[in-house]
Amino acid sequence: DDSIELFTSDTLKGGAKRPEVVKVLCGNSGEDVDWLVDKFDLDLSLVARLGGHSAPRTHRGKERFPGMTITYALIQMLEKVAEKTDRARIITKARAHKLLTNDSKGACVGLIYEKGGKDIKEYGPVILASGGFGADFTQNSLLAQYR
Repeated sequence: DDSIELFTSDTLKGGAKRPEVVKVLCGNSGEDVDWLVDKFDLDLSLVARLGGHSAPRTHRGKERFPGMTITYALIQMLEKVAEKTDRARIITKARAHKLLTNDSKGACVGLIYEKGGKDIKEYGPVILASGGFGADFTQNSLLAQYR
């Protein structure tokens, strides 16, 4: 039998350093999986026990790995929002180089990014998605250095 307490214990044993974050993760994970299934019509019906866990709790679908299934669904939803509304914009092949902050509180209020040799300033919520070092194909990338 699984429980929030057992899940929390497994996560802390696995090396998590912030118990307050672990508590939220483990306490909300069931509802979060249900939300993903409901909102994005995902198949996460298979549950397996993976490394470090003492009970089966890793959800996946029949066709893909769970991370890929969830990520693709989120990306597709974001693309729809960006295409049909002005609530989001997706900017690719750009280099963010300065976050703009509110002087009084230091909160991020936008950014400056370079694209096509020009600096562009944007205001509003910012999500930085780098694609990881595996998406950096420059000559001095970590991928080039350690491959």
